[in-house]
Amino acid sequence: MKLLCVDSEPIYREIVSMCANNHGLDVKTATTFQEAIDLFEEWEPDLVTLDILVKGGSGLSLIKELKLRTNGRFVPMIFLSSQSSDSTMEKCFNAGADDFLPKPFQEALFNTRIESHKRQVMLVQEMSQKNRELVYYKAMIEREHKMAHQVLDHVLIRCENTDHNVAVTRLSAASFNGDLALVNSRSDGARLIFVGDFTGHGLSASIGALPVAQAFFDAVDDHIEISKLASHINRMLISILPDYMFCAAYIVLIKPGGRLFFWGGGMPKAYIRRQDGTLDYLQSMHMPLGILGPSEFDSTLGEFNITAEDTLVIATDGVSELKNEAGEMLGAESLETLVSTCYANTNLTQAQEDLKSRLSEYQGHSEQIDDITFVAIRKRVSENKR
Repeated sequence: MKLLCVDSEPIYREIVSMCANNHGLDVKTATTFQEAIDLFEEWEPDLVTLDILVKGGSGLSLIKELKLRTNGRFVPMIFLSSQSSDSTMEKCFNAGADDFLPKPFQEALFNTRIESHKRQVMLVQEMSQKNRELVYYKAMIEREHKMAHQVLDHVLIRCENTDHNVAVTRLSAASFNGDLALVNSRSDGARLIFVGDFTGHGLSASIGALPVAQAFFDAVDDHIEISKLASHINRMLISILPDYMFCAAYIVLIKPGGRLFFWGGGMPKAYIRRQDGTLDYLQSMHMPLGILGPSEFDSTLGEFNITAEDTLVIATDGVSELKNEAGEMLGAESLETLVSTCYANTNLTQAQEDLKSRLSEYQGHSEQIDDITFVAIRKRVSENKR
């Protein structure tokens, strides 16, 4: 650490230098106004002592010039002066001084002040370094999130997001949504759906999204049975995810004739809203993907029949656990009411927006603590004829 002493009196330059050296400081001295400015710019000291009387100018003007040249650094400046009236000290502090010691001063007092300012400088420098590191890591995280978004968006291009019989809403709790919603149709007209909720939220929760998406689209292309798809994804996630991570999910296949098959693990119940407003429930009877080994994994499927007037609605637990400003969760019962009400609209896009709007109204200004995803599917009208 470096100290610049600006003083026209040799005795005080010597005293300050000796005391500062005893505290491990490198010292340079200046006797004139311009010399002090030149040394300050060239050497960039961490501490400055100066007198009110300076050759070629005044200490009050000098401190203002030095403060302008700190380039954002914290540099304590201490006046050492024989002029010690209250009005003089007030002028010094108003000019930018951080401390004032009247001459002659006791070395013990000077040492205490120097040590105090030295600790302060070290603390500020440490905080500045940590702040620079935080800015760097923030920029790195933002870049990684952007890259992850681009990669995942490229994968999701194959999803049927423009079909008027498909509506997908994903609301992130962080900058990256860890939920996964995939919808695509096979060449035989059957529609495959995957809705997954990885442990946690944000980027860390999405690390399994790419391999799961690849397995999903392979199943679409190869007409793989969803029981086999569930087993495959389960084995894959066990091999790539850390022990504390898993994926609650629904895998659904809707055949052209209206037969619906599903596998559910670790998810809240999903809904089939019938034309008359009543609800049938898809129960998630199994453990989430990525927990049980192949010998324990259960790939048993559930079945339903649906018509073109029915709506399949799958929501991650972030929906029912959404809190309002009073800290109250929405809950499964209220969600069921919203599903029954909103999806009465024959326009699926409008129905989805209605549900989204009502969830936002319920949430108010409260913080969203988990990723939210809800998917609504209606069977194509033409499928009834197949």
